[in-house]
Amino acid sequence: MDPPSTTEAVAALSQRWADVVLDDEEEEIFEPVEEGGNGQLIVAVRTWRLIGRFLTTKLVKMEFMSQVMASVWQPVKGVQVSELQPGLFLFVFYHETDIQLVLEGGPRSFENHTFVCKQIEDGVIPVSVPLDTVDMWIQVHDLPLGYTSDLILEQVGNFMGTFIKIDDRFVNAPWKTFYRIRVSISVLKPLKWCMKLMKRDKTTCWVNFKYERLHNFCYFCGMMEHLHKYCLKARDASIPVDQYPYCENLCARFRKGPRKVGASWLLDKNGNPMVESSSDDRPN
Repeated sequence: MDPPSTTEAVAALSQRWADVVLDDEEEEIFEPVEEGGNGQLIVAVRTWRLIGRFLTTKLVKMEFMSQVMASVWQPVKGVQVSELQPGLFLFVFYHETDIQLVLEGGPRSFENHTFVCKQIEDGVIPVSVPLDTVDMWIQVHDLPLGYTSDLILEQVGNFMGTFIKIDDRFVNAPWKTFYRIRVSISVLKPLKWCMKLMKRDKTTCWVNFKYERLHNFCYFCGMMEHLHKYCLKARDASIPVDQYPYCENLCARFRKGPRKVGASWLLDKNGNPMVESSSDDRPN
């Protein structure tokens, strides 16, 4: 048998050395020691962190966005913002109630682009967190009598996404115009605007949905990441906007706006009151 060549011998030796190094690396575990120079443990400042992005393909300027979001949230102990990747941001809060208000009061937006976020804990790689759902309050309209139990509302929530909770502020009311449920909605799927409900007698009826704090979405395909004027499917369809499957009625509207603080005392040029006096017009 011929002796192995020099090249083969070097390759065999390299492979053996690689196996030894690999075994050593697998056995060694690095455990950092969090101590100061005097041997005492360092007390870290407690923080709460969000990773988030906005549903838009446009460039989001961090400086301006930070100013806007901070003015909306008004965190009592401030917030620190940094951009980890283009369009991916880390928000660090210094009081637990600040992050709770952000999570429970949303979804928020920047320039009408929905903010999708998740709270992250120690040990998590921020850029690996999937940002594909947003928690929203949804109004369930036109539910028939006998089909408004908590169990049925939970099933409705799971039909739309992932059920979170029910608004129980008027739990003892015999009848409501609509029922509010909080649902985790996928931003990768079209919004649902209605549901065909089969009743116990096997007849059916339509149940309609309205979304609170719903920002930009496509009237043609129902996606939240773009408007219909930028939708390829809408352009290919070549039909009028008023024939699109979706419309602004999907947004829950509130009767809120500027109060006519002094209007009830003002007179027009003929000496007549400009508006009817109402207790709602009086300043608080």
